Amino acid sequence: MILVIYSGNKFQQTISQCLSKHGYVHDAVSNFQSASSLLAAQHYSLVIAESHGSVMCLRRIESLVADNPESWVMAVESERHAWLGEPADEAVDEADYYEVGVDDYLAGPFCERMFCARIRSHMRRSMPSQEGIRTSLESDERIEIGPLKVDQRYHSVTINGQVLSLTAREFTLLDYFCRHPNQVFSRNQLLSEVWGYNHEGYEHTVNTHINRLRTKLDKVNSIENGGQLVETVWGVGYKLNINGYTQKALSA
Repeated sequence: MILVIYSGNKFQQTISQCLSKHGYVHDAVSNFQSASSLLAAQHYSLVIAESHGSVMCLRRIESLVADNPESWVMAVESERHAWLGEPADEAVDEADYYEVGVDDYLAGPFCERMFCARIRSHMRRSMPSQEGIRTSLESDERIEIGPLKVDQRYHSVTINGQVLSLTAREFTLLDYFCRHPNQVFSRNQLLSEVWGYNHEGYEHTVNTHINRLRTKLDKVNSIENGGQLVETVWGVGYKLNINGYTQKALSA
């Protein structure tokens, strides 16, 4: 999965649209503090961080690299060099970013073709070959439960063989449910396990993502009322109701 850290809303949107266009699952945040929360909760294979030519930015990216040694970090030059009042520093250049540990640096102006070529290059290196995958790893990274098949390696979900298009958070949520079928989770438990939040007050976030996930499951042609797979347990929370759904399908 890919994490994008970009303060400029317009350019962040450009990068996000480019990644979505080419089928890459990603999350996007506007600051390093939000990025740290996500990185503490789950692993991102690739982190794309804004570079705007200041010493402060360089130090943030240096900390990002140091704290996430298993993630590939790409710095992308921003088209605007003044961010939150920080002046551009001519002493900070591409070499400085490589010296603090980034794996790649993409200078502006933004070029979609070059950007995607760099992403593909990383994916080729990070994606395990089919011959090198051990059976034990497959059992951990691939789940088949009821009509659902989840593959963490490629962040893909199919339902009765039909591909389900999900955002990064929706994928993580469904993957968590599939690893604990028929188990009931409160909203706070899901916030802690899926979002990495350890405090109350964000229950509406869970509700919103559950509703979006159900809507997408309902739209799958290969299954009827797929949204009912994710069941509300009133007064408690939610669960993936594989047993109940299977019995209903068999009796229909």
